[in-house]
Amino acid sequence: QSQSAAVRYNIDKVKRPGEGATKTKTSAMPSSHVVEKNEEDDDVQAGGEATTTTTEGKGEDDDDGSSSEIRVSSLLLRRSNIVDQLFLKQELLNRREEDILKRSKSLEDLRQRVEREARELEDQKSRFESEKRSVRKYKESEAGRVRLNVGGERFETSIETLREKSGFFKAMFSGAWDTEASEVVFIDRCPKRFPLLLNFLRSDDDNDCLTEYCYETASREGLHEIIGLLREAEFYQIDAAVEVIEEFVNHTRDLATAFDTITLNVGGELFATSRRTLCLCPFFDNLLAGFTNQGQLSASKLSGLQPIFLDRNPKFFAILLDYLRSGCCRQVLSHHISLLPDELLSYFKDDMKNFYELD
Repeated sequence: QSQSAAVRYNIDKVKRPGEGATKTKTSAMPSSHVVEKNEEDDDVQAGGEATTTTTEGKGEDDDDGSSSEIRVSSLLLRRSNIVDQLFLKQELLNRREEDILKRSKSLEDLRQRVEREARELEDQKSRFESEKRSVRKYKESEAGRVRLNVGGERFETSIETLREKSGFFKAMFSGAWDTEASEVVFIDRCPKRFPLLLNFLRSDDDNDCLTEYCYETASREGLHEIIGLLREAEFYQIDAAVEVIEEFVNHTRDLATAFDTITLNVGGELFATSRRTLCLCPFFDNLLAGFTNQGQLSASKLSGLQPIFLDRNPKFFAILLDYLRSGCCRQVLSHHISLLPDELLSYFKDDMKNFYELD
């Protein structure tokens, strides 16, 4: 503002002399005075030329100085305006930067809030889907209930439970069965064993419970009851239960037959040993396997029958039995062979190789 006032003052200062001169030249004068003025002008024309020339030169110098001052003042004014504009622009940029920072923070807060609300919405959606599945499963269970009459006893369960693991029930409830309009389904089977199989169908993995039941029942009622349960599982086509029961039955049979006592009559002499010991010899292994496979004898009955008769040398059989009881130890066999008379050695080797099938 001080610079602008200085410029205006200089401009006024420059204009005032010119304005005075103009007024002097253009001011009105009386006519008498004009004549006298002309005469005076003629008299002093010659002498005033130098003065006029000097005055005019001085005026030109004053005009040049005033113009320089005006230009300098204008330049200073423009520079001052540019500086002011730069400061103004800088202030505007600062304000804009602050505004952008505030908006960025607001946007970040808004983003975090949106993400939080999205997570909450996703959790609510998951809970809703879980509840919807539970409701649907309950409705399906209610709609898919079935009543069974197994051998005169009533059972109530769901179709889904029955047909998930049972080929029998899967074929029965294949989709054409109207569960709402149907009456009680009658199945002419043993009602005593069905609850155990139904519990097996209801559980996801009940193999251990089924195996424990087999051990307890076999020890209390015998293996025949487990065989009956196996037949029921085969009828209902419950493959998982069949596998568990068959494994138990086979294992139990192996244990029972391994320690069965078998009596043999070899050349008039009686020998008693276990099935497991005899089966170490290929001849007896094939013999006993043929009995059980053909159904003529079972391993559990061998001990209760008459002794198995073999028309062979009892001394040779005694050596063989001692060899089998030792776990087929070659040193035991060599020891017995060394005690045989030379005339019996060839008969012994022939008997072991051709009859008992030992190398």
